[in-house]
Amino acid sequence: MKNGLFVLAMLLQATFVFAGKEFTSLEDALKQPELVTSLKLMSKGLIELPEDIGTLVNLERLDVSGNQLTKLPQALFKLNKLKYLNLNANKLGAIPAAIGNLKNLEELEFGFNSVKEIPKEISLLTKLTRLTAARNYIVALPASMANLSALSIIDLSYNQFIIVPDVLTNLKSLKAIDLSHNKVLTKVPDSIKNLHALRIFNITKTNISPARIEELKRLIPDCTIMI
Repeated sequence: MKNGLFVLAMLLQATFVFAGKEFTSLEDALKQPELVTSLKLMSKGLIELPEDIGTLVNLERLDVSGNQLTKLPQALFKLNKLKYLNLNANKLGAIPAAIGNLKNLEELEFGFNSVKEIPKEISLLTKLTRLTAARNYIVALPASMANLSALSIIDLSYNQFIIVPDVLTNLKSLKAIDLSHNKVLTKVPDSIKNLHALRIFNITKTNISPARIEELKRLIPDCTIMI
C-alpha cells in the first residue's frame, strides 16, 4: 500500500513539474529552463535578450514589452512551443523572417515599434488568431498573409496605409479589423463584403469619405463600422 502511495505521489509531482511555472526574472528562469512555461519581463530596461533564451524549451508565453530591444536573438525562433509573444513598445526596426519558425504561435504583438514591413514568412503561422502591429510605419501587407486562415483579430492602427490591403478581404475568419488613425487611408475595396464574420471595422481618424462609409454600411451590414 505504501509503495502504491509513493508511486502516486511521484506521478502527481511529475505532473506538477510538467505543468511548468511562470517566471518574472530572466536570471531565475535560466536556472531552471525546463520548468519555464511563462516568462514576463515587462519594463525591465532590457536592451537585448541572450541566446540562452533558447534553453527555455517548454516556453509557451513570453512578454518582453516596454523594453529597449532593437533586435531579437536567433535562439528565440527555436522556441517551437511558443503560443504568445508580446514585443510591444520596444525599438525594433524589423520583424525577422525567422518568425515563421514559431509554428504554434497563436498571438503576436509588436505594436509601438518602428517596423516598416511584415515579413512574408508570417504566412507560416497558420495557428495565429490575433495580430497586433499598431503604431509602426507599415504601408502594405504581404500577399502571403492570405494563408492565415485562423486570424480573427488584427490591429493595424496608427500606421501608414493608403488603401485597405486586398489580402485582408481573403481572411474569412476575421471578426475585427482596426485601421484607425491611418490618416492617409482613403480606399476600402468592395471585396470587404467577403468578410461575413466581420463584426468590428474601426476606421476612426482616417480619410475615408462619408459617401464611402455609407456604401460600406450596405456592403457589410452585420458589421459595426467605427468612425
